[in-house]
Amino acid sequence: MVFSMEGSMKTSTSGRPLKSVALSILSLLILPVAAHASTAMPAPATLDIAPQIVVVNHLNRGSAQPPSSSDCIAAIGFGCYLPSDMAHQYDFTPEYAAGHDGAGQTIVIFDSFGSPTIAQDLATFDAELRLPAPPSFKIYQPEGNVVLNYDNLPSPVGIHNKNISNELGWAYETTLDVEWAHAMAPGANIALVVIPVAETQGVQGLQNMENAEGWALAHHIGNIWSNSFRTTEQAFHTPATIRNLNSLYHAAAQQGVSVFVASGDFGVANSDKQGRLFPFPTVAFPTSSPDVISVGGTEIPTPQPALTSYNPETVWNEFGFLGTGGGYSSVFGEPSYQVSAAIPDALSARGLPDVAYNSAVISLTNIYESFDPRFAPDWVQVAGTSAAAPQWAAIDAIANQADGALGFLNPRLYRIYTNGPYGTAFHDITVGDNSASGITGYSATAGWDPATGLGTPDVHQLVVALSATSP
Repeated sequence: MVFSMEGSMKTSTSGRPLKSVALSILSLLILPVAAHASTAMPAPATLDIAPQIVVVNHLNRGSAQPPSSSDCIAAIGFGCYLPSDMAHQYDFTPEYAAGHDGAGQTIVIFDSFGSPTIAQDLATFDAELRLPAPPSFKIYQPEGNVVLNYDNLPSPVGIHNKNISNELGWAYETTLDVEWAHAMAPGANIALVVIPVAETQGVQGLQNMENAEGWALAHHIGNIWSNSFRTTEQAFHTPATIRNLNSLYHAAAQQGVSVFVASGDFGVANSDKQGRLFPFPTVAFPTSSPDVISVGGTEIPTPQPALTSYNPETVWNEFGFLGTGGGYSSVFGEPSYQVSAAIPDALSARGLPDVAYNSAVISLTNIYESFDPRFAPDWVQVAGTSAAAPQWAAIDAIANQADGALGFLNPRLYRIYTNGPYGTAFHDITVGDNSASGITGYSATAGWDPATGLGTPDVHQLVVALSATSP
């Protein structure tokens, strides 16, 4: 297997075309996958990933109808799942039956650039999956209007243009975030907040993103946020810089906002601003903040034609370099909710992730897009902890509707771990680790661990358990 960082159609060993795009230096990984690899793939020279999304395949079916997991298994050897599959995997169904679909809540999604076709793509996604439109879908641009370099250009686009590759990558991210936050909480309002620059490894855009988040906080746009950008902690000039940036998330948590942040897609291997790997385990900000809910990744290791009930999961770790972020912060101390939970933490540092969710290439997520001028409108299969964060935001929307305002969710989650029905509210992941690119990571163990946190949700049982917690 090889990487493709060019904007052209490539062919897998099975002879099927694969979709290929790139972000920043290498911000969007394209894996020419014909079958699940058991051998390690060489890590790319640069790992500047923002946002946390892996676009894997484009089946080129020329149909608005979504592919089934059976279609994907036949074509590329991986499962690819729809909202109905995730509803069965994580037990959303009893909450839907009780009328709990996120009604009255607003999920706020933050992305660079957005997508010029997100409204129509969401409409197609909903129509084909027989989902209702969100009660409200609004797009805000508080940092200035977005101007896209690829919009209305003939195909193929010169993917070598860094601006175009950045913008296309964020359009995939936006599409994933909006479609799946809505899919799992179809009664919730969706607010998309976009900025006109890329958030790239803290070099640019991060302050713009924080400005946009500060605007959303000040204007009370919504109390449930989803983020999928990050910068390695050690890539900042000083820890004080990170602490200063975190003042926004601290203020948000104090005001009852739950911010769900993807933990990363390269295990414990993260890079500096030049794309060089740090030779020791690292984590990224803002997912390392004690004032956010860090969302890690799992995999459903055996592809299924459909998910009809819970299928056992392992830590997301594929190809030798892809996998869930997790570990211990070098900046933030252990927050009180983790101290009380007595998590394994010899360093007395903030441990992450807090929770996990399916994110893997072996168990892909389907999205619908029509923005990419190089390809006909179609369903695309993606992976990454970007798939996990918006779905956890959807869970929070359902829980807030069912239980009333829950505020910043982490203290309640860890109370369930220590004093509540942890064994029914969560699937404890005990197999696998997040080692990557030759850097030894952390193994899953019974209870909280720095690979998958508390584990993945049983949504119905978690909503019941949350109703008995206090802030």
